[in-house]
Amino acid sequence: MNNGSAAPVVSGYLSPHPGIHWRSIIGFELAWLALVYFQSLAVTPALAYLIYGIYRLPNRARLAVLAIAAVGIVIDSTLVSLDVISFSGTTSEALLLPGWFILIWLLFALAAVETMAGFLRPWWLGMLLGATGGPLSYLGGAALSGGVLQFPLASWSFVALVAVWAVIGVILGYSRRFYAHTVN
Repeated sequence: MNNGSAAPVVSGYLSPHPGIHWRSIIGFELAWLALVYFQSLAVTPALAYLIYGIYRLPNRARLAVLAIAAVGIVIDSTLVSLDVISFSGTTSEALLLPGWFILIWLLFALAAVETMAGFLRPWWLGMLLGATGGPLSYLGGAALSGGVLQFPLASWSFVALVAVWAVIGVILGYSRRFYAHTVN
């Protein structure tokens, strides 16, 4: 019996489905590892994976990937300008983030749209996973990048990343309602 007050049910390509979207999770993790460790040398295979992943998405989800990546790039550019994070050996002062790091944001946005945002729908879980997973990725990236990614403010950099990524986690979970297919 439907009294008209039921929330729309999510269905379609980006709907929750049994199991885990393994291509998305494994593809992102492998691309992240290759880009952090090899930086510019891994751009071509990571870019090929990104193009394949975006090709498989519906149009609304493609736009979500670009929007999430753009917001992330602006956030990290702001963090660089505030000396929360920095990159040694950046070729241009005008370009705050190296190209391989921008590609990581595009790949993260793809994984967020395909899989991660579905897990982050409860705001508290988005906040918790964002506040832990985001900063830990930066710490791992700094350790694997051979000193390219750095934290000029030491522990304050980590505190800032925890706060920023807590908000990003909540926003990612909330953003899913704008690009996931729904039926009444």
